Amino acid sequence: MTYVQKLSVSMLGAALIALGTGQMAQAVLLVESESAVVNLNAKEVLFTTDFNRVPDFLTVDEFDRQADSFQYFIDKDEELPIFGTSPAYSNLESIIRGEEIHIAGDVRIRDVFSVGPSEPNSGGWGKIRGSVPYSLDGTVLKFSAPLQFIGDSDGLFSYRLELYEFGAWNGITNENKATIASVPEPNFALGALTFAALSVGLRQKRKDWTLD
Repeated sequence: MTYVQKLSVSMLGAALIALGTGQMAQAVLLVESESAVVNLNAKEVLFTTDFNRVPDFLTVDEFDRQADSFQYFIDKDEELPIFGTSPAYSNLESIIRGEEIHIAGDVRIRDVFSVGPSEPNSGGWGKIRGSVPYSLDGTVLKFSAPLQFIGDSDGLFSYRLELYEFGAWNGITNENKATIASVPEPNFALGALTFAALSVGLRQKRKDWTLD
């Protein structure tokens, strides 16, 4: 199925969802750009997504499903496609749940598989590994998570980002790999200026000592 066909199906699905929930239809939520940048010194990853419109993470329907939500599926082995192994989800370490933002105002990160009875609001996924705050500046969503929360240690992982409207996948998917933030090269020019300033200071001190 081509991207245009997917988009047409997504728009139809969104319209049907809107009719079924009594909510006013909006433009289908799309990803304009996204990234996951790892800071190895801090052992954390910054997720950034720029949407085509402002997402609505707070409006819910009668089934307590958000108008807009997202999920990241994390694979620490950098495999692509994410669901290329069998059984499904067997290669995943964690799932980042944007679907639960309306519950406590944060982004929850869960185990993939549930052990025992399902937790409330889990969507059938596993226990909470941690939760992190998020920021939404217009269409740009950002949040940082410790690598430990997502089940990774070296910053080399792949992920799949999916978008949902009132609990239904809208057909939009992005698969990508995290990137490691580059460490700035030493500023030799600044170092040379600092050394020169120190040298001038030392010469001035020697001159003062000579005058004494």
